[in-house]
Amino acid sequence: MSEPSDDAIAKAHAVYTPLSLSFYDVAVHGLSNRFAWTCPTSKIVDLYARHLSPNHLEAAVGTGLFLDRAGRNFDRLVLLDINAACLSVSAHRLRRFHPACHEANLLSPIGLQIPPFDSVGLNYVLHCLPGPLSEKLVAVDHLRPLMADGAVLFGATILGKGVAPNAPARALFRLYNRKGVFNNLDDDLGALAEGLKSRFAYVEIEQQGLVALFSAR
Repeated sequence: MSEPSDDAIAKAHAVYTPLSLSFYDVAVHGLSNRFAWTCPTSKIVDLYARHLSPNHLEAAVGTGLFLDRAGRNFDRLVLLDINAACLSVSAHRLRRFHPACHEANLLSPIGLQIPPFDSVGLNYVLHCLPGPLSEKLVAVDHLRPLMADGAVLFGATILGKGVAPNAPARALFRLYNRKGVFNNLDDDLGALAEGLKSRFAYVEIEQQGLVALFSAR
């Protein structure tokens, strides 16, 4: 398995600056989810509400919107991201839960010596990571040591293969993949299902528009 370059990894998250994060929720959760990916943000909020535990790890945090809206409280909340701006914005938004923050690259082993979690969120991450989906799922391998027995891993990813994107989605796919923000043109539902089922005993996947929503135990 080839290692993605540092440049490819940097391109995948460089877009998330304090400025871009200030309008990220409107652009992505307000517009793109509904009109391009045809998966309303409420569907992902519902996924969070079903699977969140009081002892939760969020692996790649965005703006923290889903944790904010899911209507759950936490005894322990840890935020993990390669991007310091995402951690800062999310930690401020979720400050009522007193989250702990750690910078980490999910494509490398995560060297945290901390107690395991009962739920792990991996949301809107896989379609950004460089490489084929079979190799991106090494991120799951790096998260599994942080999962307690019976813990659930859940999230969503935007598929680029085996789907029928509308005109807005095609335009965004071209733009994002050209810039390296997305790396998903070969990501399909079968590879996601195969990868998760090879790692977990119980896997559920639902497709909504271009988005695969998954959970695995």
